[in-house]
Amino acid sequence: MRAEKVLVIGLGVSGRAAADKLLREGHEVRINDLSDSEEIREAARPFSERGAEVVLGHHREEVLRGVELVVVSPGVRSRLPLLREAEARGIPVWSEIELAWRYARGPVVAVTGTNGKTTTVSMIEAILKRAGMRARAVGNIGYPMVSAVEDMGPGDPLVVEVSSFQLFYVQEFRPRVAVLLNVSHDHYDWHSDLGEYVEAKGRIWMNQGPGDQAVVNLDDPLCVEASRAAPAGKCFFSRREAEEACVWREGETIRFRDPESGRTVEVMGVGELALPGEHNLENALAATAASLLMGATPEAVRDALRGYRGLPHRLQWVGERDGVSFYDDSKATNPHASLRALSAFPGPLVLILGGRNKGLPFRELAAEIAGRNERGGVRMVYLIGEAAEEIEAALREEAPAVPRRVLPGLEEVFEDLPRRVRAGDVVVFSPACASFDRYRDYRERGDHFQRLVNEYTGRGIGG
Repeated sequence: MRAEKVLVIGLGVSGRAAADKLLREGHEVRINDLSDSEEIREAARPFSERGAEVVLGHHREEVLRGVELVVVSPGVRSRLPLLREAEARGIPVWSEIELAWRYARGPVVAVTGTNGKTTTVSMIEAILKRAGMRARAVGNIGYPMVSAVEDMGPGDPLVVEVSSFQLFYVQEFRPRVAVLLNVSHDHYDWHSDLGEYVEAKGRIWMNQGPGDQAVVNLDDPLCVEASRAAPAGKCFFSRREAEEACVWREGETIRFRDPESGRTVEVMGVGELALPGEHNLENALAATAASLLMGATPEAVRDALRGYRGLPHRLQWVGERDGVSFYDDSKATNPHASLRALSAFPGPLVLILGGRNKGLPFRELAAEIAGRNERGGVRMVYLIGEAAEEIEAALREEAPAVPRRVLPGLEEVFEDLPRRVRAGDVVVFSPACASFDRYRDYRERGDHFQRLVNEYTGRGIGG
C-alpha cells in the first residue's frame, strides 16, 4: 500500500469498510458517490469528520485529481466512464477484496459462482470451526473482508464469498483454495456478455501457484473450461462417480480422494445432509473439498454438515397450514437459482416468481416448469413485479398449459392462495429476479414474504 491518496467510489457497505480501513492506516481518502440523498450524506458524515474529502452527486473526472489508487464498490459498473478514465491515466483500480488481501494475515478460501456461494461459504466456516480452526465467513455474505482482517491471526482462515464484480478488479488476490461452484447467465446488467462474466469468475485463481488448490465443479462445462487457465492444482467435485474427481457421490456416499497421496476415504452418507435438493448436495461437495484441502478431517465435515440447517431466505422453511408448506427462497435472484429450487421438491408446487429482471432470459425456466407440470409437479404459478409480463410471455410460449396469474405483489398472492392450494402443496417463493423494483434487497423481500406466511398460518418462524 504505497498510495498516499486513495479514491473510494461507492458508499455502500464495502465502500464504507474500505474508507474506514484506509483512514485508520493513515491514507488521504476521497469518497465519491453518485447519490446525494440524505441517507448517503448521513453515511458520509463520520468520514468527513475524520478528515476524508467527500464528493457526492456526480462521477466527474475531477475527482481523480491527485489520486494514486481507486477502490471501487461492487455495485459500480466497470463501464463507468470515471473508471475507464482512471485506467487510461494508469491509476490502479481495486475492489475491496483486493485491498483487504494486502492486509490479510491468514490463509484465504474464496468461493464464487452464480448460485450457492453464501450457503457454501457458511458450510466451509462451520466445518473449519468444527475442526478447531478460528475461521470466519466474510465478503458478500454480509461482512466485508476488509473489516475482518484485523481480527484474524496469522493462522486463522478467512472464508470469502466473492462476486464477479469484485473479481473483475483484483490484481494480486491469491486464495489458498479457490472454489468455482457453477456458471450460468447472470448479471448482464453489469457484464457485457457471458464471456466477460466467465472470465471475471476465472480471475479467482489467476494468482495461485504451488501449494494452492482450485476446487471446480466437474459437472458444469463452463466451470471446467474456465479452470483450464488455473495455474494451481485442481480438485474436481461431482454428483456422479468420476475418475477425475477428488470429491464425488458414489451411490449414497460422499467420498474424497487426496490429490497428493491418492488415498480414498468415505466422508459421510448423502442422506445425512440436513438440507434438501441436488443443488445443496453440490454445495456440500464443494464445501467438503475445500475444507479437507484446508486440513479439516472427514469427521469434522460429517459432524458439521449433519447439523447445518441453512441460511435465511435460501429455501428456508417458514410455516405450514392445513398440509400446505411454505418456503422462502428470496435469495434466488436469477432464473438458474429458481431452477435449482425446483429440483429440491418433487411437487406438487405453487410457485411465486417475479421482481426486476437483470437482462436474463426465462425460457429455460419456463420449459422446466412445463415439464414438471406434465408430471404433476407444478400446479400454479403466480407472477408479480416488473418482470411479471415478461415471465408470463415465456410461460405462454413454453408452458401454455400451466395455470398462472399475474398479480401486483405478494399481498395479492396471499389473498388468492386460499382458493388455490390444497393439502400436500408446497408454496415456494423463488423470484428468479432481483428485488429492486419494490424492496431494498432480497432480505427485505424475504422478510415480507415470511410476515405474510405468519399471518396466513398463525405460526411459522418469523422474518
